[in-house]
Amino acid sequence: PLPTHHRMMPPMNEAMMPPRRQYDALNQQSSPAATTEMPIPACNMPRRQNSSDDDLLFLHPGPVDLIYGAETPLRTEVVARHLSSVRRRRKRINHLSLLGSELVNPRGLFKLLGKKLKKFNVKELAINQIPSMNNEELISLAPFLNATKTLKILDISGARFDAKALREILFFFMKNPSLEVLVLGDNECVGDEGAAVVSSLQEGRAALRTLSMQGCGMGSSGVASISKFLGSCPSLRMLELSNNMIGDAGVELLAESIKSQSCQLEFLGLNSVEVGDRGILVLADAVKTNRSLTSLSLENNRGITSFGAAHLLKSTYNTQSLQSVLAGNHVLTNLNIRGCSRVGESLLKLAEDLLSTQAMATHQVIRFKVSKYTEKKGNGIVLEGFDSKLLPHIMSFVAQTNGLSYLFQSIRSMPPLHSQYELPSKVEEVKSNDFLESLKTPKRTKKVYELFGISFPKQRSLMRHQGGRRANKHEAPMK
Repeated sequence: PLPTHHRMMPPMNEAMMPPRRQYDALNQQSSPAATTEMPIPACNMPRRQNSSDDDLLFLHPGPVDLIYGAETPLRTEVVARHLSSVRRRRKRINHLSLLGSELVNPRGLFKLLGKKLKKFNVKELAINQIPSMNNEELISLAPFLNATKTLKILDISGARFDAKALREILFFFMKNPSLEVLVLGDNECVGDEGAAVVSSLQEGRAALRTLSMQGCGMGSSGVASISKFLGSCPSLRMLELSNNMIGDAGVELLAESIKSQSCQLEFLGLNSVEVGDRGILVLADAVKTNRSLTSLSLENNRGITSFGAAHLLKSTYNTQSLQSVLAGNHVLTNLNIRGCSRVGESLLKLAEDLLSTQAMATHQVIRFKVSKYTEKKGNGIVLEGFDSKLLPHIMSFVAQTNGLSYLFQSIRSMPPLHSQYELPSKVEEVKSNDFLESLKTPKRTKKVYELFGISFPKQRSLMRHQGGRRANKHEAPMK
């Protein structure tokens, strides 16, 4: 039973509001234009009659999310009151966001956050599209950033700070053990010097998985620092460097890092980086051996021509032969070259066709590529690379194992059958139980004939070696 000072309120639409709208409504209520008499927010849970609007922050148990939008100007005293309420209830702040908010007193607000946030074990901090955030504002956050050991996501994009402010939080970059996502996009003031500061992230011991420096005014010098960090950070999975003047030299540096066995990068964003065919050729060579990269975005690079695009596509889909198709990179399924105006329509269409394999498993990607290749070349190329003298034995093996009807079905639909075959990831000696590879190895011809001799005892006399007897006119001469 509830105490007498509690009462149940009827459910209303406000109870179903998402958290972001709750906090935006909270800011609007606390603005000077709002009335002094605040209505009690309706919800379907017990409330005190004299409860304040701050109780909206605690509708649900567990950590608190503070999200401030751009609908109304954000005052420092409002944020201070919310932090005090959280502290008084001994709660933890999981997420704090300023999403395009109009700050009445930016410097005072960031000083408040730098001083108070150390007490709440914040895991996510996002400050997006606030141009008033300059060097002094970021430096005001330094007490919190340099002290926190729980922050996993830091998103400070659309600001105006430079490398000088980043040096003030250098301790944060070097010692934070939990940072997984760092976003510093849309800030041309960062530059090459800022990239060098960011690359000091725990000197290769970081747990960072996502690094986004899109539109940060970097050149080849800044990319050199990022490339060095990429080679020493095996945890990094996503790297976004679009809208930077990287050029061919910068892409070549990144390609060298991608070749490293320690690199486990899965996404690389290089949209509008002024790269040309020279950088693409080096990148294509790196993609051939890399088996972790699944997405590579190169949109709107006008320096890429059909020559460079063809070499890049050949690393994933080489139509020189069926063996070259099978030996391609089947992990990179999202190769985006849209907006490259100097690339021919046929190559753009091929790239779009290959994009359809993004959600497929590796063996399905191989089957798709083989089917596409055989559709263009014809079914007669399926057994290319095998000795024609062994073709009767291949047919006999299939017929003996599955019957004559299956033999003719295999001949008619060999591409789907052959697409099941997948090359090993490393160059190793082929095992003897791999039938097709055994046929392609000349040194094992004797063993293959013995294998067929066991399978077909009635024809054993036709498959014996030519030693000490007259050769049968129906069998092929042995070497």
